[in-house]
Amino acid sequence: MKILIVGCGKLGAGLAIELYKKGHTITIIDSDENAFYRLGSDFNGTTVVGNGYDKATLEEAEIEYTDALICVTGNDEINAVAAKIGKDNYYIKRVIARIYNPRKAKVFEALGIKTISTTGFSIDRANELLSYNMMDSLALLGKDISTEIVRIIATHNVDGLSVKEINDNQEFNLISIVRNDTSFIPKETDVIQTNDILYFVTKTNAKRKLKIFLGI
Repeated sequence: MKILIVGCGKLGAGLAIELYKKGHTITIIDSDENAFYRLGSDFNGTTVVGNGYDKATLEEAEIEYTDALICVTGNDEINAVAAKIGKDNYYIKRVIARIYNPRKAKVFEALGIKTISTTGFSIDRANELLSYNMMDSLALLGKDISTEIVRIIATHNVDGLSVKEINDNQEFNLISIVRNDTSFIPKETDVIQTNDILYFVTKTNAKRKLKIFLGI
């Protein structure tokens, strides 16, 4: 995935390093060239000096070819403007913004822009949100790798279904749900909501069946 990050502070640099290690193509923007020292010598992504809300800077960073945009400067307004530009002008499907003000966060969530807050939690949270409409393999189990733990963010395709309706006891089972930043082990009667983060244990050869069932 080609990912553009606006802001190379502690959070932006941490995300860039983590996502780069996972094999993503990373471009990161910051107005301060010295901020890129946080990335370390092993980072081999692209750095662009400039303002993340400036069209020329964004196009230098090839925003038009970007699969995901993450705006994590220390300024709510800059993050909001950059996220809106990415969403509205370049039609980027996966847009995440760091927003400190919870009232603003609700507005942006309503516009389809995912929001994150504190640094340590946000790196994990951003990784989860980038999995939207995808299936992440988190762990391969056994020497024969016949079973996996996978993660998926629920779409409207499964909204309203109960855990009992989703589980296939022979091939895959839902083992945990994260909803509104709180995780729990679901009961059969629990109902799935759009944007729930779902954790399944599945047979490796049943992953395609699971994807079809979840509509991804």
